[in-house]
Formats: sequence, structure tokens, C-alpha cells
Amino acid sequence: MRYLLIVDLTLAALGAAFTIAVGFVALVFVVYRDTSAKMAAGLPSVLTLTACFVALTVLAGVAGWLLRAKKPSHWAAQAVLALSLPVLWQIVYANLRG
Repeated sequence: MRYLLIVDLTLAALGAAFTIAVGFVALVFVVYRDTSAKMAAGLPSVLTLTACFVALTVLAGVAGWLLRAKKPSHWAAQAVLALSLPVLWQIVYANLRG
């Protein structure tokens, strides 16, 4: 169980770091969206990426918290996290690919 907790917390930390980085880029895109057509066109993609990383942070954090608290529902949270990872990966990959 300790390994699973480490994986959950690592995914939550990774998601939080990416959320901060991409969230700053989204803030810059929002501020300067009127100055360039490329900024306005890229804003939905950057906001989608930010939402994906927020979802990763929340799902992994909840799964880790439930595991740490030894709640019986932690297996459901692990299953939701495991099922959401490929979906989030496909969304992120599609947005980065263009």
C-alpha cells in the first residue's frame, strides 16, 4: 500500500506542478488575447490543458488522501484515477499535437 500511496502523491505533485506552469501560460494568454490572433486561437487549448492537469491533481490527491486515511472507498478512487489517466493523456496529447 505504501507504493500505491507514493504513486498517488507523486501524480498529485506532478499535476500540481503542471497546473501552476500551464496556468501561468493561460493567464498570459488571457491577458494578451486581444493583441494577437494566434493568442486568441490558442487560448482554448491552453485552458483545456490546465483543466486536465487540475483534474489529475484532484483525482490523485483524493485517491492518496483516502488511501492514507484508510477509508474503504480508496479502491474506488484508485479505479477512477486509473481509468482517468488514459483519458487525460489522450486529451493532453491531442491538444499538444495540434
